Amino acid sequence: MLTPEFRDQLLAESPGGTVVLTMFDGQIIGITPGQWDTFLAELDKVNVPSATLQNVRRKALFCYAEVVLDKQGRIQLPAHLRKSGRIDRDIVLAGVGDRFEIWDKDRFESLLEQSDADVSEEMARANIALPF
Repeated sequence: MLTPEFRDQLLAESPGGTVVLTMFDGQIIGITPGQWDTFLAELDKVNVPSATLQNVRRKALFCYAEVVLDKQGRIQLPAHLRKSGRIDRDIVLAGVGDRFEIWDKDRFESLLEQSDADVSEEMARANIALPF
């Protein structure tokens, strides 16, 4: 079931309740159809993409699926995404800014247990100042 915030955003951009699901960065992501179109347009800006970027595009296109929210704001995961996302049984739906990610519960819990690498230098190069 989608969170009310994302459901409201989605319905504002896609009155029919269509969500685009695909794989990105090893996870199933959910975005609006407009975000999908923008994503493809941005990838097409690269004249000679690296093999890695070509594979990102291939995976995203192969895993592409449009699903429609039911009246309770739920979506059904297609089988090819359940397999690609290594979804076994229980999931975690994580809001990540203007998209959501669908994780296998055990994989998500493992992620939370991992020690975060020191990203202070990367943040400094990007001029990111944390408010806390």
